Amino acid sequence: MARAMRPKALEVIARQRAEDAMWGIPESPEFSSVQRLMNEFQSHATHEERWLSSYQEIGKETSDPQIQFLLGLIVADEERHHELTHGMISKLKDEMAWTRSSEPLRRTGEKGEKRERLLMSVESFLEAKRRGKEEYEQLKKKSQELRRDVFALLYTTMIHDSHKHIDILEFLRLKLMESQHSSQKRKKS
Repeated sequence: MARAMRPKALEVIARQRAEDAMWGIPESPEFSSVQRLMNEFQSHATHEERWLSSYQEIGKETSDPQIQFLLGLIVADEERHHELTHGMISKLKDEMAWTRSSEPLRRTGEKGEKRERLLMSVESFLEAKRRGKEEYEQLKKKSQELRRDVFALLYTTMIHDSHKHIDILEFLRLKLMESQHSSQKRKKS
């Protein structure tokens, strides 16, 4: 399977190098690593597109509503993953474009009271997500006891989503706290 993907990855890399040459972009070590990452993302997106198409085809072929529903959940997640991957590719392209410009790419971040409100909100969201995850775990257990396997499966996916949401919220909290500390250091200087 890795061999089948290799020519596609090489094709993506060759196409990107041709675009780079067209733009007159030098291949610096930093630029090359960003380019390689972008190529990997593009290769992964292409591979995922094939699987997404297969899930959709099988979902249409079956007459079982449970199978259709569960495959529909996978398709929705895969479509979201696909959008995220393309967003990341776009971000990498933007960053590479900024390396060509004399203007540096700046993050503005939130300031003052707005940052404090956001931080408090993120803390509240984290607490609610953690409680919600515990509730999902209890509901999953009750579903298993009642032999409601599909319900238990769905609660398992909600628990996974809760873990993902907690990770995102913790990341946001960290970024807001870093911004807060940087701001305090600047005020002291």
